[in-house]
Amino acid sequence: MPPVQPNPKNKTSLTTFLRRAPSAPAAAASSQISSDPFEPLARSTPVRSSPAPVERPAPRSLAVDIPPSVLRPIAFRVFTKKHNLTLKSDALTLLCQFIGRRCGAEWRDSGSGEKLLDEVARRWKRAETAGKILVDGGDALKAVLKGMDVPGGDATGRSPLSRTSSTLSIDGGDIPSSMLLGGVQDTEMPEAEREEIEDAVDPAEYFKIVDAFEQPKMVYNMNKKLFERGPKPSLFPPPTAKTTLFRTRYNVIHSRILRNDSFLAPTYSKSSNANPKSFYKLTSISALLGRSGQNFLLFGMLQYSPSGILSLYDPTGEIELDTKLTQPLPDENANWFVPGMFVILDGMYEEDGRFTVYTALSPPPERREASAEIFGHVDFLGNGVSLDMSSPSGGGQQGSMMRKVELALTHIRWVAIGEVTLDQPKTLEALRKLFEKYSKEPPMLFILSGNFSSVPVAPGDNNAIRGYKENFDALASLLVEFPMICMNSTLLFIPGDHDPWASAFSGGSTAAWPRKAVPEVFLNRVKRVAKHVKCASSPCRLGYFTSEVVVCRDDIVGRLQRTQIRFAKPAQDDEMEVDGAGVEPTQSATQVDDDTKLARKLVKTVLDQGYLSPFLGNKRPVLWDFAHTLGLYPLPSALLLIEPFAAPFAVTYEGCHVINPGKFTHRRKARWIEYSPSDRRGEVIEESF
Repeated sequence: MPPVQPNPKNKTSLTTFLRRAPSAPAAAASSQISSDPFEPLARSTPVRSSPAPVERPAPRSLAVDIPPSVLRPIAFRVFTKKHNLTLKSDALTLLCQFIGRRCGAEWRDSGSGEKLLDEVARRWKRAETAGKILVDGGDALKAVLKGMDVPGGDATGRSPLSRTSSTLSIDGGDIPSSMLLGGVQDTEMPEAEREEIEDAVDPAEYFKIVDAFEQPKMVYNMNKKLFERGPKPSLFPPPTAKTTLFRTRYNVIHSRILRNDSFLAPTYSKSSNANPKSFYKLTSISALLGRSGQNFLLFGMLQYSPSGILSLYDPTGEIELDTKLTQPLPDENANWFVPGMFVILDGMYEEDGRFTVYTALSPPPERREASAEIFGHVDFLGNGVSLDMSSPSGGGQQGSMMRKVELALTHIRWVAIGEVTLDQPKTLEALRKLFEKYSKEPPMLFILSGNFSSVPVAPGDNNAIRGYKENFDALASLLVEFPMICMNSTLLFIPGDHDPWASAFSGGSTAAWPRKAVPEVFLNRVKRVAKHVKCASSPCRLGYFTSEVVVCRDDIVGRLQRTQIRFAKPAQDDEMEVDGAGVEPTQSATQVDDDTKLARKLVKTVLDQGYLSPFLGNKRPVLWDFAHTLGLYPLPSALLLIEPFAAPFAVTYEGCHVINPGKFTHRRKARWIEYSPSDRRGEVIEESF
């Protein structure tokens, strides 16, 4: 379907449009769920299910009195363990009355009481009391409970959080409940309704490019266990900012691990035969003293000591590691381990003060939906869209409306191009082929990444600077031939290591991150030709309705391969023979090529660390006060990781879709990524030119 041309006369606001009554839902499509966390490279249809049958409302349950001593373990698990809040006794008494009145006698067996407590905690953190970790029974908690419109739960386990009213009021108007997200995800949207949304909503009004040097600084407060707005970052911070960088990374990942189900200690056991050691427990390095000969799980940062010995560091101390018996989990090809990464190590503390490592693994990531339950009230991009709006069950009516429109705009496309070396003639030929393909149906966004020159722009070299300007003038001359693209598409330029002015100090080698945008003085002629031209830093972030897309240009694969820590292979691997014949590889291993294995290894390494540059400062310099712009917590909706030295790929891991267009030109072929923001999936396209 061709993109709809913007028309200011027929555009209406999002809230005004969604007050209209929707059409009847169409039949649902079939869906398949894969157990493999890495989804296949091909584009997939969004998961949809058939509409739920109409149920008659169950009779309201009778209210019961819940003793505070009975509710306290569950409230402690939800408020303290999960949401990092502290309940006072008067608040616990108020919650006992509220849950007993709403959920009835089956509040525990049906699970409705725990779900209701979780909803209260999330609303407390989104309300005006956000930032207060002490929950008392005052007017603030009473206002939260009063604003919750929930029916009583029943013995069938039905969630008590479903709304009973047919319409909900927003800005003085009524919106049918069928317009909310549940109806959008569970049913196929009618084509007539989809076309009506496409005609009425201009997606450019809900699209924002967030430069790294303009991104708000959200600081994780370890004491309060929440994110707070930090001071404006500076290029010349105090020396303490360097240590704060690594300490913040440690605290964020450590709290993320403790929220994982494998590390949560049960508050009570349903069976007397339950194993009390059914969860994992992390131990600090300082707590190992005097406990030799015992096994422990340690968490910290890998780094070589001044004497050249691999060691583990955490805020309490350091310890030397013995990796002769170390086996990476799940296997050695799953991810890289380099100095500067945070890892979980399982081993034994020896009498001589060393720690013998048996297994090493990356910290488990946390899905974006799980992060939204805890920090849903935080606006990480500063565009007015909180994190819980991207969650299927959060964000209120406004979030549901935005997600509905985002799903309806299926004709919107973004095109991401890898290394575009404009000083090479074959690059301009490939660009002509690309623009010809989209000349009649231009996408909403073109992302062009550097290096825009095959050689770095040297400082003081007037010829190099003049040639760099002429390269963009040649691009402008090419764009003149495609007026539809110039009028309807946004051109976003992301710098590389050879682009000014970072190359003036690095000479094309590793420069400090984040990297400033390409100076707009070089794109004056491009701006006169194209209507929408933007230059952004590397990395930068794109906000589109409820989605967050991180765009990053970096040669990370080579740096990981050069600095990786190699563990000794077990001896039995070389002796794995049966009756003189070698063991045949599994079928799944033979079906995955080397490029796909490399892509999965890269994606898992970066997302597990939750950081775009998990290296030490001598390998990858970082502007200390802008390190928050490199963070990947919470996980974005999609990550555009532009790595020219890796083959193009599109991989999904823990709900985050990672795409790489690779190098733009390769053996007389042009390669790029076509990304669909509605279903958050990318497709690798390759054509000869």
